[in-house]
Amino acid sequence: MLTNTDITIFNKFPDKQSKKLVYIPHYIDAVWFHTDQKSDIENGGLKSVDVHKIRIPYEKCENWISGVDFQKKNSISDEWTVQNGDFFVAGKWDGGNATSIEEIRRCTSGISGKVLNHSENFHGGSKHIRIGGGA
Repeated sequence: MLTNTDITIFNKFPDKQSKKLVYIPHYIDAVWFHTDQKSDIENGGLKSVDVHKIRIPYEKCENWISGVDFQKKNSISDEWTVQNGDFFVAGKWDGGNATSIEEIRRCTSGISGKVLNHSENFHGGSKHIRIGGGA
């Protein structure tokens, strides 16, 4: 699979002490990333939004676990997942855990977005995780 950048994915995780969601960053060093423009008519005008397509090669999924297994964890580790509602940034995140997409956007100047849909395509000749994201 061709790759063209690296990303950091932020998995939502319930912090049992603060009883709030935190977003735990996981860096992936070689993915395929593409951005399209989508336009819709809204309130008599045109609205344009970015639509992101991400493919994570199977070789980069060694610490991946299912979303169900990730939510059962009691503590943070090197394991990661992809769930609808998670966040991502193109490039490497140098900060720690985050509390919101707004915090992530304040602290980075690159492309960022939210996971809107995903699938694990672990069969066939080009195994990968597919992510569809947007603003």
